[in-house]
Amino acid sequence: MLQEIVPQIEQNPNQAEFRESILVLAYIATKGVHDRMDENEISMTHKIMIPTIQRGFITVTYAYQLTVGKLLTIANLLEMDEIVNEVMDKGPAFYELENNLPPKVVNNI
Repeated sequence: MLQEIVPQIEQNPNQAEFRESILVLAYIATKGVHDRMDENEISMTHKIMIPTIQRGFITVTYAYQLTVGKLLTIANLLEMDEIVNEVMDKGPAFYELENNLPPKVVNNI
């Protein structure tokens, strides 16, 4: 999803158009990356295999930079740093999103 909107954002960095997508991606990154890393005690130096990123093993740090790091860079470009950080820190915006997302989305992350 992130790769699909990056070219559009680069052509037209209009926050309103991409706000919802960026916030949903921040929510997914929090539940799908941060929470899983915490639950499984995975360090940033842990080696993982993600065929869609690169063949062979890569560090979590490298995968994180290509995904969450890219999301944070885009949030900065769109001047959404504060709200994205609030979502990723599980502040009020995280729970507001969680309450408004369809259960199918929340339960499949």
